[in-house]
Parts: sequence; structure tokens; C-alpha cells
Amino acid sequence: MISRNFPFLSALLLLTVFWACDREPLPPPEPVVNRLSVADLRKMYEKGISTIDSNVYIRGIITLTPELGNVPAFIAYLQDSTAGICLSVSGENSFAMDSEVKILCRGASFTLFNGLLQFGDISIADQAEVIRLNATPPTPAEITIDELLQGKREAEYVQIKNAQFADPGTFSGSRILTDCKSQIDVYTRSDATFAGTSLPAGNGTFRGIASVYTNRQLLLRDAAGLDMKGTRCGASSSVYLSQDFNTLVKYADVSTLTGWKTYAEKGGKSWYGNEVSSRKWVQATAYSSGQAEVITWMVSPVLDLTLAQKPFVSFESADGYDNGATLELYVSTGYAGSATPWSSTWTRLTFTLPASNTSGYSQFVSSGQVDLSAYRGGPVYLAWVYKGADLSGTASDRTTTWEIDNVVVADK
Repeated sequence: MISRNFPFLSALLLLTVFWACDREPLPPPEPVVNRLSVADLRKMYEKGISTIDSNVYIRGIITLTPELGNVPAFIAYLQDSTAGICLSVSGENSFAMDSEVKILCRGASFTLFNGLLQFGDISIADQAEVIRLNATPPTPAEITIDELLQGKREAEYVQIKNAQFADPGTFSGSRILTDCKSQIDVYTRSDATFAGTSLPAGNGTFRGIASVYTNRQLLLRDAAGLDMKGTRCGASSSVYLSQDFNTLVKYADVSTLTGWKTYAEKGGKSWYGNEVSSRKWVQATAYSSGQAEVITWMVSPVLDLTLAQKPFVSFESADGYDNGATLELYVSTGYAGSATPWSSTWTRLTFTLPASNTSGYSQFVSSGQVDLSAYRGGPVYLAWVYKGADLSGTASDRTTTWEIDNVVVADK
């Protein structure tokens, strides 16, 4: 006999199945992650927040990375349309210059390092997403040196018009950028691929990243993008000598350059050329001489200051493994070019020396503009004198290496 309850039982079974399915736990909703502008991110630090504990992200263009060696391996700079910030990166730093990225901020912290606000430590694997690998770089914000010194546009890509480097040389180290009213340092790490490139000689537009290391400074993205070939502001009316030693063959005496001479007063050593990472200079050292006393002269070509008004000399110097050997600068109006310059009358001049480095080599440092006004009106010679010692079997050696580069004699 067929049961009349079959349709009822079937319906009850279906309801039971539906009821059971309805009781399955639902997955939690995806967390909402809100976008935060870089300017608002910086304001969070200003309000006293040290670590981000909310689900927010920033999105912007990577403007500087370690790709060309001009920032440490764990640093990158990012900016959006509102502001820029320096990122510290944990683990491998694979950020690419001019890529557009999204960075999850939760758990990241702020650090003030030598005056520069840094945000990190960002794990690229866990917190970063590449939106576009080859995005359009931001247009550099036009700014003055005075505004940079006031702290404006920190960590942003900027440009300064009508700017020039104060002295000749290469990019390596701290170099003074000026608009003939104010000045700021442009810092380039010795590891940068363009560190040994000569500075632009003219006036024009400088582009770089506004940064801080105790004092306000600028960092280059790439030296190839500078357009600084115009007439210099405040240019010297006369240049009497300009020597960067770039044509001096490595280990060759400086006397192979026209007009330059090197003479050993004691110890038999000379001033000679050296080169590292495409940068060239001239140097002297008592190292490995075996001499109780080493005194070595480097004499400039004759300088005709007959019509000079406010002449000066500037150059760069560096020391290596400093243990007491000295570098001195002299000027003479009575020297006539003999092979014994120490027999003539010379006046010692003071100049800015680099900080002593006892375990390696210092950065090149500008001497400043050493005034030669008292010696104008006729022929003048300059001399750099090295004094050291390396007597075998003694502990009183003075074998510091002294290096000279970018000598300029000009009128102010």
C-alpha cells in the first residue's frame, strides 16, 4: 500500500537540509583597509603616534632606492601628491625606482634618525604590493634653498633653479650647492655609481631628494639628469689656475703636469697621482720610505696676480691612516722656480683640514677660500708641503697619506 505521507516526508527532509545549510558558519568579512595620504601619515607622527595599529595603507611612487648606491641598502623614499617619506626596509630591499607601490602600514613604526623621519621596518614580502613597475615619476616641486633649510618638502623630489656648485670637484662626499644667496649640502655616498663624476661647472636647475642628516641636505637620484651649463652667478672675474688632476697618470709624479713640480727636501718621496673609482687626485706619504724624515714639496705653476683684486686659493684635501704626518700650505712672491724651493722665503697659510681618520681614509673636504690678497701685484707660487717619517725599527712613525684635489686660484 502506498503511503499518503510521502510528499509530506519529502518536504520535511528538504526543510531539514535547508535548515542545516543555514546553520553552517559564515566566513568573517574581509577587514576594511583605508587609504591614507603620506601627508596624513606624517601628521600621525606629529600627534605623538609611534606605531600604526589600524588597517591603513599608503600608495605612491618610489623616488629613490639603493639601485645606484646613493642610499644604504635598507632605505627607499616614497611620495604621493601630498608629501614624501623615507622608508626603512627589513630584509631584501627590492623596491624599484619610479615604481608605484601600495604599502600596508599596520605594525610599522616611526623613527627620527639624525633629524630625518623614517617609517618602517617595512617587509616588502608581507606589506608591499607593486601597482606599476614603470610609473611616471613625480614632477619635482620647485623650491628655494632657503625653503629647504626651513624644513619644507622633506623626503620629496624637488628642483632648485639658478643653482650652482660652489667649488669644482666630483660628487663624492658633501658638496655645497648655492644660489649666490644661500647654500645647502649635496651629499653623495662614495658607493654611488656617479660619485667620481665631475660636478657641473655652470649654473642651472638641480634636481634631487630633500633629506636630513643632522642638517638639511640634498640627495641625487642620478647625476645624469642635471642641467647646469649656464653662466654662473657671482662668477670670479678671473681664474688663474684650475687643476683637477684628471689627466695625471696613476702613480706618475705631479711634475708630469705642465707647470707643476715636486721636490724631495728629505726622504726621497714625491707627490704622485692616484685613482679610485674613476676619481683622480695627487698624494704624498712617508709609508714604506724607511726614512727618519720625509719632507716633500708640491709647487704650483707660477700665478700672475698683477691685476688681481681679491684672489683666493681653494682646494680639497683628505687624509688616510692619520698618525701625525702633516700637510702645510705656503705662498711665496720671492721664489723663482729653483729645484730647492725650501731655500726661498715662504709664508704659511691656514686652511680647513678634514677630520682625522686613523683607521681609513677621510672624505675630501674643502679648504675654504684662502685669501691671497696680500700677495697680488705680481708672480706668486703656492706650495703644499708634506712632513712625515718612517724610520725602520721605531714606533714613532708618521706615515699619514695626504691627498689633494681640485685646486682653484681665482678672483672673488
